[in-house]
Amino acid sequence: MELIEALYLQPQPYTHTVDCPAPTWDVVDVVRDTGARPVSTGAERHGCPNDICSHDTEYPRVRLRLLCRDCGTVYTITGEGLTEFPSHTSLTGWGQPPRQVGDVWLWPGQPVIPGGDPGDYLVTRQPAAVTQATLYGIITGYREASHARRWRAAVLPDADGAHQVHSLRWRYTRGGLPTVDAAAAWISGAEQAAARPLVVAV
Repeated sequence: MELIEALYLQPQPYTHTVDCPAPTWDVVDVVRDTGARPVSTGAERHGCPNDICSHDTEYPRVRLRLLCRDCGTVYTITGEGLTEFPSHTSLTGWGQPPRQVGDVWLWPGQPVIPGGDPGDYLVTRQPAAVTQATLYGIITGYREASHARRWRAAVLPDADGAHQVHSLRWRYTRGGLPTVDAAAAWISGAEQAAARPLVVAV
């Protein structure tokens, strides 16, 4: 299972021209064929000194093409022996629309089991795509010793933050929340609560 922050934040989008009026890919297609490694005379086979290498004279090749008709940008991505995993958004989490809870938006991660609920959510303050700039919080599930399902929430990503959840550090965090909606509500108010002055009666 992939960490939710890797699912959303590590991939980098292919860019269009700066003035592209509609930056979406009109055509995405794939070519699968066989490539041939060059040899000196054509009589000898390709050899490799590594005993466990699967190199041979011919190899499976994949070419993926992306086209934007609005700005004319074309990307061709090629590779040898690429692995392809057809899937569905219900199994990856990524690709599903966010769910609004109060004034935050929850972006689902992978379900714990196929057909189940996501085990994690990234949180933004608007329905725009999750990026390093829009990331506001994270919600992640865990089991207590009693096997009860609980949720941990963290808010305000900060490289110097005191709390680590997954691979990211955060300014504020809270565990033991009973539901995802309760975690989202805590995230919505955590920043304001932290800013309230402490009043001590004497």
